Amino acid sequence: MATERFTDTDIRVSEAVARVLEEAGIDMIFGIVGGDSWMLFDALNEHRDTIRAVTVREESLAGVMAEVYGRLTGKPGVIYGQGAWVISNALLGTLEAKLSSSPMLLIADLTDGHPFAHHGYYQTGAGNYGGFDAKATLDGVTKRTTVVTEGPQAVQSVQLAIKHATSGERGPVAVLFSSRALKSKVGPSNVPIIYPTARYIEQHKPAAPDRDIAALAARLAKAKKPVIVAGNGVRISQAYTQLENLAVRWGAPIATSSNGKGVFSEKHDLALGVSGQFGTPLANATIAAADLIIVLGSKLAPTDTANESLDLIDPTRQDIVQVDIEPRNAAWTYPVDQSLIGDIAATLDRLAELDVDHLPSAEEVQHRVTSLHATRDELGWFDDESSFDDHSPLLPERAVKVLNDALPDNAMITCDAGENRLFMMRYFQSGGAGNYLQSAGVGGMGYAIPAALAAKLVDPSRPAVAVCGDGGFGMSMNGIMTALEQDIPIIVVVLNNNVLGWVYNGLGKRRITADLGEYDFAAVARSLGADGSRVSTPEEFSKALAEALASNRPYVIDVAVALDPEHTYLKTVSPLMAGKTSKS
Repeated sequence: MATERFTDTDIRVSEAVARVLEEAGIDMIFGIVGGDSWMLFDALNEHRDTIRAVTVREESLAGVMAEVYGRLTGKPGVIYGQGAWVISNALLGTLEAKLSSSPMLLIADLTDGHPFAHHGYYQTGAGNYGGFDAKATLDGVTKRTTVVTEGPQAVQSVQLAIKHATSGERGPVAVLFSSRALKSKVGPSNVPIIYPTARYIEQHKPAAPDRDIAALAARLAKAKKPVIVAGNGVRISQAYTQLENLAVRWGAPIATSSNGKGVFSEKHDLALGVSGQFGTPLANATIAAADLIIVLGSKLAPTDTANESLDLIDPTRQDIVQVDIEPRNAAWTYPVDQSLIGDIAATLDRLAELDVDHLPSAEEVQHRVTSLHATRDELGWFDDESSFDDHSPLLPERAVKVLNDALPDNAMITCDAGENRLFMMRYFQSGGAGNYLQSAGVGGMGYAIPAALAAKLVDPSRPAVAVCGDGGFGMSMNGIMTALEQDIPIIVVVLNNNVLGWVYNGLGKRRITADLGEYDFAAVARSLGADGSRVSTPEEFSKALAEALASNRPYVIDVAVALDPEHTYLKTVSPLMAGKTSKS
């Protein structure tokens, strides 16, 4: 079918960019107006019915919100603003997008004050003497950064940025606008000619070749103890249903990488929990005993392999198969017996068609499930004795248990960095596929609150609950203001022990580097106009969660958590890290 031109009249570049975003199905952007970025926001005023411009209190919020929007929707999350502050303040989300393969689009101005950039125009990032080099800064943290100086180039560069952000291994792409480009117009007579966006960004998601998929089916048929390690690539591919179907057909238990937590319901009979350094004993023991390990969308980072412990994964005694969209990720950490390069959802769909003659009997599948449950009874699953201790202030394990019991399975959980995240990763039992997010790529504090804001915007129908420590809350509490101003009813749970837990417990309990002081964060929330409760017992915490879920308002729960030397993140570290077996 013949392609029309992008426009049949002359329009401003800012209007053209808004139309490109609209054509790409991007329905919200995040940022703060500054420098010349007002031009795009001005154009978006005419597109309010299709694109929501979410103004935040600081660019760090916008960066994380864009990353999470991209991770959840598969469309690039867009942050837009003045170059200096998009670069300096929004890199938490950009780095997470880079390391977690989330599609993201950074649109920023150079504040170059054409024609005075070469004389050190105030706040210029054009790279001249007297300014800074915005492109060089972003080159190291994006898939690609483009500087545009002309109108047609600007529009096409945004179209191609969307394409690059969503192609292959996804990630952040930046387009930096000169003031001259933003003030330009484009039309039907421009060279190069501008065409509609859809023809640039249509994506084919190929499965791995049939011969490779058939070979995997044959390997599965020979295996006695297959296990699946599911990574963030399952989330990227939205292969939740295909993953569960694979496990059920073969009776193969599923562990996840740390960044893959949440791609499979951890309440499923075949769920093992997270593997590796902070993995459950059940996950690590099951992987260690497997004769076939199928890795779906994970690079197998040192955290996931307990620093490549041979007691966990050993290519000399186990077959390893990796499925990934990015060829470089397969056989990156370990030599593999087979790599399948393709989209995970498409590959697993095709496997379901090709493995029908290889499937085990119903009796064999049940035997595998029964054996797994016997191991689970021996080693435990998510709870331990501390999960039921009614100590006040709450033990961290008990606080996580309250969350497990009180939150509905469809709640979206977003986690921060630090000791609180490790307790959540180890003890929280995610209730549904796709319902758990964390900053596991770069591991930045201040992630949970803006992540919950974005998750609630993407799917307003389910609760969004941010879980952070008092350190992370202090870094992102301005997100409560954004929640109020933008009418985003998130719940924030602050596990508050008055210290930076990772630092305090990891560095010999030295308060000089970790002491944060005592604050009533519920009172802070109420002073802003949100709801808030301060709790110190399991009963109070459960009641506050019920109130928060019913309120449909931004709600902060400040949970007093015990600073107990027997209940630190070190408890979550696998014995494999000390060279011991997972059963020791």
